Amino acid sequence: MLDVAVVGGGPGGLFLARLLMLRGIARQVTVHERDAPDATFGFGVVFSDRTMSAFERADPVTHRRIAEAGVAWTDMELRHRGRALRYGGYGFTAVSRKTLLAVLQEQAADAGAELRFEERADALALIDGHDLVVAADGANSATRGALADRFGTRATPGAGKYVWFGTRAPFEVVTFPFVQTAFGAFAAHAYPYGEGLHSFIVETDEATWRAAGLETSTERAAAPGVSDPYAQELMEQVFAEELQGHPLLVNNSKWATFRHITNRAWSHRNLVLLGDAAHTAHFSVGSGTKMAMEDAIGLAAELAARGAGVGGEGSEGVESALARYERRRRPETERTQRWALPSMRWWETFGSRMDRDADRFGFHFLTRTDAIGLAGLRRRHPERIAAAEEAYAHDAPRTETPAPGGHALGAPLNLGGALLRNRLITVAGDRAERQIRLCEGHSVAGSSLVLADWRRPVGAGECDAWRAALERVSLDGGVLGVVLRAFDTAAADRAEAVGFPFVEVVLDPIAHPSPAEAAEHALLERKFLASLPAGSALIAGLHCPATGAYESDALSARALGAAEAGACALHLRAPGGLPLAHVLEHADRIRSATALPVILATDDGWALQTPAARSESRLALLHTALVAGRVDAVSGHPLTGPGR
Repeated sequence: MLDVAVVGGGPGGLFLARLLMLRGIARQVTVHERDAPDATFGFGVVFSDRTMSAFERADPVTHRRIAEAGVAWTDMELRHRGRALRYGGYGFTAVSRKTLLAVLQEQAADAGAELRFEERADALALIDGHDLVVAADGANSATRGALADRFGTRATPGAGKYVWFGTRAPFEVVTFPFVQTAFGAFAAHAYPYGEGLHSFIVETDEATWRAAGLETSTERAAAPGVSDPYAQELMEQVFAEELQGHPLLVNNSKWATFRHITNRAWSHRNLVLLGDAAHTAHFSVGSGTKMAMEDAIGLAAELAARGAGVGGEGSEGVESALARYERRRRPETERTQRWALPSMRWWETFGSRMDRDADRFGFHFLTRTDAIGLAGLRRRHPERIAAAEEAYAHDAPRTETPAPGGHALGAPLNLGGALLRNRLITVAGDRAERQIRLCEGHSVAGSSLVLADWRRPVGAGECDAWRAALERVSLDGGVLGVVLRAFDTAAADRAEAVGFPFVEVVLDPIAHPSPAEAAEHALLERKFLASLPAGSALIAGLHCPATGAYESDALSARALGAAEAGACALHLRAPGGLPLAHVLEHADRIRSATALPVILATDDGWALQTPAARSESRLALLHTALVAGRVDAVSGHPLTGPGR
């Protein structure tokens, strides 16, 4: 049996202590907690039904006590622009953090664990004196910091700001009110957790935070345990309608920035990280408490699986158990983090979408992660999804001929002053003769815009043929445009002579520029774009990088530069092999930054059929992106055949 030291008396460390003693895995577990037993920050903690079921399987008694102390609900409500939208089918239980700690402290002590409060401990100093040392010391883990190179720690700060309050204002279910102010947009996560109390977490972007003077008040409230009275007063005013006269309650309530933490390894010898020390996930998807307690279940199971430390296995048995624990828990935690990152980004940028109607705003919110596909959302929220699709159709321009099929690509689009009959765009990239035949023969399956690729040299003698093709396509209801390389003034002059209604200029990326080089290149791009003839609508072609949408501001900066130069749309081009979800995240970011329509290039085409059967299909993802407003049109080659 093991002698175990746990550094950190939070829910994860306490639950692990109980499980190790309860199952006879440890002969002794000592929990070292630097604070007093009743010292805790925050208000309520939320667990999903799935997590509660895991608690029940691992420890029915502790599960029962948490359930009895908590508040359960199945709906969530989004409030935006005077409307309240309910979304059902989400099972959650919330409990007071203070109550949860009291329950877990009692349960750990009852199982025989020794709890030492107001005692600081150095996990590294405990390694040689114990069979196992568990660092459950939170997101600011001193243990992890001391071995950052060994663990391969990466901590990425978010771009938004949040502050945690409580309130007695009534909220039956988890509720998300969004409020526009003179400073910018604020939003809250409000949910009940027992005894008439509710958590009330407020989020906003940094620009709004600064405009409201919250930077100064945050600096004044920097000391541990101190709350920000100005933030409290201002948020009571911002959310006066939601709070119904109730004040906000404080407990170390001050603005903070969430950090997304990952580690390449979770253990070193007989030392292991648990909970926030190993990984964090934004609270809009899960809670650190949930993940820490699930870690405790997983670690206890692996230590029990082969009787680590029993029968002469010693430290080698512990280390192999820690390796198995990481292998089995890592996929689950990484999946949660994979959902949490786009959710965090959504909350950082929601202010750019405040002008949207409630149905499409809510649809964008629901689809901020890929946790549930389109088919699943239709089953769970048929009326809400139908309302979002109806709002999308209502927002589209009216035409005499209804859009064919049910796919969002069939809706008309105003682009650069032209009314396109649908959102399908064909890029013709072969020789000029073939491009012209494509236009004349209407073999582009009804696309509303055909872009002829002139990035190769185009002879002056081709201008007459293109002018004739332009007239024939225009008479048939389609529109013809041209694609140029940046700085190709000769091709631009010939395009002007032909009279293309649309001109796309592809802004090729430059490899590894210095900041000065990037700034100079961006200035030259804007000058070239601004020099193009005013008679054509300008589209800026941008290459989607392989890096994440929020790892660099370079793409957004180029998109904003194109908008300043007069672009009416952005065409996001991606090399083959990049996942569609990755490209969509980039598209959403540049659309939010510029408010310009975004055309998304696809490598396997488009079609008009309604996606219903396969929620994971590319057509379903495109339909979802269009209805949500992440993109506005799709370019590529037409698909044929049913269900494509």
